Amino acid sequence: MHYLIVGTGALGSVFGGLLQHSGQQVAYIGRGEHFEHAQTQGLSLDGIWGAFHVGPITAAPLPPKAGGSYDVILLCVKSFATQEACRQLRGRLAPGGLIISVQNGLGNLEIIAQEFGAARTIGARVIFGAQVTRPGLVTVTVYAAPVLLGAMTPGHPPGKLARVAADLNRAGIPAELVDQIVPHLWDKVLYNCALNPMGAILGAPYGVLGENPQTRELMRLIIAEIYQVAQAQGVGLHHADAAAYFRHFMENLVPPTAAHWPSMWQDLQAGRRTEIEALNGAICRYGRETGVATPYNEAVSRLIRFMEDRVSLAAGRSQPQRP
Repeated sequence: MHYLIVGTGALGSVFGGLLQHSGQQVAYIGRGEHFEHAQTQGLSLDGIWGAFHVGPITAAPLPPKAGGSYDVILLCVKSFATQEACRQLRGRLAPGGLIISVQNGLGNLEIIAQEFGAARTIGARVIFGAQVTRPGLVTVTVYAAPVLLGAMTPGHPPGKLARVAADLNRAGIPAELVDQIVPHLWDKVLYNCALNPMGAILGAPYGVLGENPQTRELMRLIIAEIYQVAQAQGVGLHHADAAAYFRHFMENLVPPTAAHWPSMWQDLQAGRRTEIEALNGAICRYGRETGVATPYNEAVSRLIRFMEDRVSLAAGRSQPQRP
């Protein structure tokens, strides 16, 4: 199959690099110094999954040429860029092809489905971490669970998706199929909303947040609010209640990712916009729609927005547009 990686940050580089290293045909759409380095000198990966080098990588033609369609598109852009990326991908998905959201937060699948249809829209729940160490080099830092792949609508996954899972496993990225991806995406949102903004605000890796009773209690309260919002939205989560999830979170999820620095912290350090609006900000919006109070998610959202505004001001940019 022909793969297209859209967004060549840390995760996009890992997915594309390992697929390419395993022998798959992979093209990329990206920008910035890291992408340019990978086009001219190749892409290197290291960390807990081993050391690899591929390339120079192939950039997909812009605009797309006739016949330049792909069987599988992995959308690895930030959540706030989903709509624009989908517009740019018109004409690139082959008949019967799949577009897979390898993204954080809520709302991405709905945007993708508007452009490509729900039947071809796939969600991926990813709980491994990576960082661009320097241009051309990405380090896989932590791993907690296999990548889960599932269709947007409940039911049997498309046949081609089994081939994608097999390709990922051959590439060294553990992957499994699920019948319903949405509850798994909400599980990832629980994990992300509890850890990502707190680590960015306090400048701490995940393990430090789990060790301190003050931050541990704040994370518990954030998780409890999300459970209330999910219930009001009619989303069935995998753990019976917030207390059960919090135990799982502390015992099984935080320890293997203890050394990971949150993506929001990395974004703010690099002067970039964060994904707060697709995470805690989305929980607050859903809460307002359903009449559920979300003061703890609101507090961390406002603090991250304050930090974003300071970064924008320091760079001489206008403040980000927000929902």
